[in-house]
Amino acid sequence: MRTLAAQAGCAVGLPYKVFADRQELLMEILRAQFAGLQTSSEELIGRAGIGTVAGNLTRFAERVLDSTAVALVHEVVRDPALAQAFGAQFRGSQTGPALFESAFAGYLTAEQRAGRIAPDIDTEAFGFLLAGAIHNLIISGQAYPRPSRRKLKRLLTATADTISNRPDTSGPRTASGAST
Repeated sequence: MRTLAAQAGCAVGLPYKVFADRQELLMEILRAQFAGLQTSSEELIGRAGIGTVAGNLTRFAERVLDSTAVALVHEVVRDPALAQAFGAQFRGSQTGPALFESAFAGYLTAEQRAGRIAPDIDTEAFGFLLAGAIHNLIISGQAYPRPSRRKLKRLLTATADTISNRPDTSGPRTASGAST
C-alpha cells in the first residue's frame, strides 16, 4: 500500500477510503492493466504491414512483460481468494490472459494477409506458441529468469524470420522453419 500510495502521490490510507479491501483494489488494478493490454493488442494488430514483424512482436511482448498486471501475478496466485476472484473476472474473456494468444494470432494473420508471413504458416499455432512462451516467462518468475531485452528481441526475430514470406521452393515449412 505504501508503494501504491507513493506512486499515486496520495496518503497511504486513501486507497482504503475508495476500495472496500485489498482484493478490490488489486482487482481494479488488474482490470485497468488488462484494458491497457487490450489496447496494446489492438495496436499490435493495427501495425500489420508497418515496421518489422520482429519489432512489432518484441514491442508487444515487452509491453506485456512490463505490465503491472504481470508484476501482480505472483500476488494473485499466492492468495486463494484473489485467485478465485481473478479467475471469475477473466475466465473465458479476451481481456485477461487469453488476450495474449488472440493478439499474437490476430497479428500474425493480419501480417499473413499483408504478405509478410508465409501463406503456409499456421498463424493460430504460432500465436499459441508465442503466448505460451510469454506466459511461461510470467509464471515461472525466478525459477526461469526472463531473457534480457536483447535476447528476447533475438528470439522473436528468429521466430519472425522463420515464418516470414521468403521465397522457398523446397516445400511447406514446419514450426521449426525446416522444409518438409
